[in-house]
Amino acid sequence: MTIIDHDDWSLSERGKKDAERHREKIDDAIRKNVKDVISEESIITKKRGRKVRIPVKGLKDYRFVNGKGGKGKSGEGEGEGQGAGQGPGKPGDVIGRQKKEGQGQGQGDKAGDQLGEDYMETEVDIDYLIEIMFEDLGLPWIEEKIKASHFVPSGWKFETITKKGILPRVHKKRTMMEAIKRNELFAREVEEATKCEHDDALRALVQAFGDINEAIDIIKNNKLDKDIDPYVLIEDEDMRYKQIEEAYELQSNCVVIAMMDTSGSMTTDKKYLCRSLLFWLVEFLKKVYDNVDIKFIAHTTEAKVVDEDTFFHKGESGGTYCWSAIDKAIYLIDTEYPVEEWNVYCVYVSDGEDFEPDKTVRYIEELLKRNINMMSYNEIDTRDAASSDPYSFMWGQSNTLIKAIKDKWRFNCKQEEGTEFCKNMDLHFLTSIIKKKEHIYPVLKHILFSKEGKI
Repeated sequence: MTIIDHDDWSLSERGKKDAERHREKIDDAIRKNVKDVISEESIITKKRGRKVRIPVKGLKDYRFVNGKGGKGKSGEGEGEGQGAGQGPGKPGDVIGRQKKEGQGQGQGDKAGDQLGEDYMETEVDIDYLIEIMFEDLGLPWIEEKIKASHFVPSGWKFETITKKGILPRVHKKRTMMEAIKRNELFAREVEEATKCEHDDALRALVQAFGDINEAIDIIKNNKLDKDIDPYVLIEDEDMRYKQIEEAYELQSNCVVIAMMDTSGSMTTDKKYLCRSLLFWLVEFLKKVYDNVDIKFIAHTTEAKVVDEDTFFHKGESGGTYCWSAIDKAIYLIDTEYPVEEWNVYCVYVSDGEDFEPDKTVRYIEELLKRNINMMSYNEIDTRDAASSDPYSFMWGQSNTLIKAIKDKWRFNCKQEEGTEFCKNMDLHFLTSIIKKKEHIYPVLKHILFSKEGKI
């Protein structure tokens, strides 16, 4: 039988290192392409348990490449016959130049004449994708609602100590403490009865197998064995066992009310942007928070509370009364989710083409008077590419709901990535404008801007 042995087995770790490097490449690809990944329409239309395909550059190891041969078949000499490490090269020589226009890999609508980079597609679970994309994000302004906080199972714990149990649950420390206390108490009684040394009293107890009277007789009759180690005797009455119990933790209640405009003015592109934003918001909440209710409201001229599947997949048509969604949210808060007991977050997405914007503003004002944790209004504005929008000619930029909101309240706004993000920190009121799918991720970061603990 042949036995292979060598001092360095580091090659056996190569597979593990390559796997770690591959995982780092995937993480890097997700972070670099997060805007494209998060706006992938196929993700929203798939069922649960879905995987997401991420393009990752191929991984190659360094290697030597021999010369092609030519004049000198041995790989020596100049020209095409040069081999590895051969030829007229000198320090300072240019070994590569930028491609001229018309050469290289194809970009956009232009064709190229060079080989491209190798890519492969890897499947990533959507939960892992959420961990990478939304790290350090969370719901802002979470408060501890003591009145309606309730205990939620969080695992198992060993806290109760009993005198009966099974050996696998023996509490060694408590058992030894009980044995030491009992041995010390018995040793003092032997000392008082015989006036002997403490160690001799312990030796007598060991010799008498814990019987006090016999230990006293051993001392008085000079039958003590001095070679005995005065160790601690453990009796059945000293045994202590851990009692397993279900652990609970106190958690505050939280509800997120997701509202979406499904009226006739919401074209296919607008509905896609709207559903993309709310889809990722819902997936994030389910992944990060253990105890959160999510209510879905869809509206045209009237609002309805619907289930999740209907919310993301069913379309409607009709006019637009944005205030109907806000009114339904107020009803839910007053009847099911009082702010004294619940952390309430309202997220509304619409194209802003409201038939009665002033009335909607009044309803939003009523909603804010209930001191909810956050109100976020996100307006879909595709008018820059509006040739496909049959309603765009009816509404100017100044006639949308977001204009009426800004006329009513003052916001701190910033322009980033070709769109606008606004906050009113006093009212916990956020607004944003979504013009294209690349804005979905920045808007999500705008909404989930602070992680202040789990609920």
